[in-house]
Amino acid sequence: MKLTVMGVAILTIMANIFAYADSGLGFRSNTKISNSAPNQMISKLSNLNHGSIPESSINATTKGIQLHFQDYPLGEILKNIHDEAGIHFNLSPKMANNSISIHIEAKNWKNSVQKLIADYSRLEVWTNQPKTSRIWLMKSTPRD
Repeated sequence: MKLTVMGVAILTIMANIFAYADSGLGFRSNTKISNSAPNQMISKLSNLNHGSIPESSINATTKGIQLHFQDYPLGEILKNIHDEAGIHFNLSPKMANNSISIHIEAKNWKNSVQKLIADYSRLEVWTNQPKTSRIWLMKSTPRD
């Protein structure tokens, strides 16, 4: 009985800590809209034929997810993924400005995001619904 009460108390404390984790630590949560977004539009393309890959796009089809970004800030890529799939990301403002180029094809959102952030230290909490999944990126530069 004591262990059950203590377990519930610990889970309650952890839930409250995660709910407020980004409020005082200087992390940028992509649920807040910033005015510093690049002027580039992210296009949702239903067909990527003719051999051309757009510089910035997210393509979600029944066959899978395609992410294509050329020299694009990591924070803006994650914001666009959040807008498309609902996955929540927290990262420092310094990390948000990291310019990266990616071309990823995966069968679902989890696999595509994991490929995107594979080189970063992170904490991932995945659920059955992307909208309730949450990822914290904790290093400002990729691992070597």
